[in-house]
Amino acid sequence: MYITDTTENVKKLINELEGKEDLTKLKFLIYTFGLLNNNQINDKNEANPDLVENDEMEIFTLETIGLSKNACTLLLQYFAMLYNKLTINESAYEDNGNILGIVYDKDDKKLDSQFEKLNYNEKLDVFSEVIIRYDNKTYFTNNIISIPFDTKTSGFDIAHLIQNQKV
Repeated sequence: MYITDTTENVKKLINELEGKEDLTKLKFLIYTFGLLNNNQINDKNEANPDLVENDEMEIFTLETIGLSKNACTLLLQYFAMLYNKLTINESAYEDNGNILGIVYDKDDKKLDSQFEKLNYNEKLDVFSEVIIRYDNKTYFTNNIISIPFDTKTSGFDIAHLIQNQKV
């Protein structure tokens, strides 16, 4: 693991994810970046933080670390296209910042549930680890083309910026 100063919950999730097939790893990216795109990665674990009247809430977005406002949506569109290629169908598509048409099995739901149970800082650790692995092309087992998060910033730099968002 690249993120070493973290909890056992994060290490367990990353280790479990590491042993999965590429399609499961991709679905995990789609799920977690979907949460990120909808402001659901926040320190209060609010499902819809835009409706909560709380100026004290920390909401993590890619924009808070200096990436473009639409970076997450563009990544999700790419992930949907990749899902369609890996599953040899055209069921996945992006609609208003959400990816629809993904089929999650019991194993996928277990991973997603583990992520949901993490606290804010642990979720940031997972994002940091996943972004480093995705950017240096070690996230997927097979040679899957990965589009960069940013042309000027490495996954390690982005992970460092994410770590600075911890509360």
